[in-house]
Amino acid sequence: MGVEGFLKEVLKIKSLEVSKNKSRIPLNTIRREAEDTKLAANFLTAMEKSNPDDIGIIAEVKKASPSKGDIRPDLDPVFCAQTYTRAGARAISVLTESHYFKGSLKDLEIVCANTNLPVLRKDFTISSYQIYEAKKAGASSILLITTILSRDQLKDYINLARELGMEPLVEITSEKEFETAYDCEATIVDMNNRNLQTLETDLGVSKRIAQILPKGIIPVEASGISSFEDIQEGLSSNIFNFLVGESIVRAKDTESFIKELRNVK
Repeated sequence: MGVEGFLKEVLKIKSLEVSKNKSRIPLNTIRREAEDTKLAANFLTAMEKSNPDDIGIIAEVKKASPSKGDIRPDLDPVFCAQTYTRAGARAISVLTESHYFKGSLKDLEIVCANTNLPVLRKDFTISSYQIYEAKKAGASSILLITTILSRDQLKDYINLARELGMEPLVEITSEKEFETAYDCEATIVDMNNRNLQTLETDLGVSKRIAQILPKGIIPVEASGISSFEDIQEGLSSNIFNFLVGESIVRAKDTESFIKELRNVK
């Protein structure tokens, strides 16, 4: 797959973590529990609602990052779930990677229990086991990163998520990766402005990819969004959904800032 830099390191850690979790709770058990879990909301339906007059914000629960270190390590997932919901977020993203982002599956479970919005498990998904974990926790979506998956894995994981009643968010960072995602029948694509190998951010990435998207594909812009001006640039490229993490977590008035991003009072 040619994965280098930060991604190479995080995938080593993730592989060990998945193996450890499998030894603690067997695959058959987690699968059965996932299949028995009812979801409160539909991620695809939520993303489809967004338009220039009703901007979709996927507000993120993000305690730390590999590029910025600690952001809000004491962040309360209950506060986030309730505040993001009240502010009119379209969905909530929860980082569950523990080593670099200081998240957890417990954070995901808590958020799912305190909102009626669709919730995304944001992690480095390399195993079907993690998809079952997400569903068991109550997540309506999972992040699938095209860069770290083979074409067969991506297609299998998209299909598995849908079998479980979830609609995946498929991350891409280039036109070539979009072709792969499209071939695997992705519907919602996360155009990440951040290169996960170098951790560099370029807000032009999503605008460039958006130009080639065919009808029926729902784009989400992610990384580097810190103001309504950034949102406006996305709107001009027919992007109506935005995943925003760090700037929401750092905001002094969380509810007001999300409303500002949505362009509502």
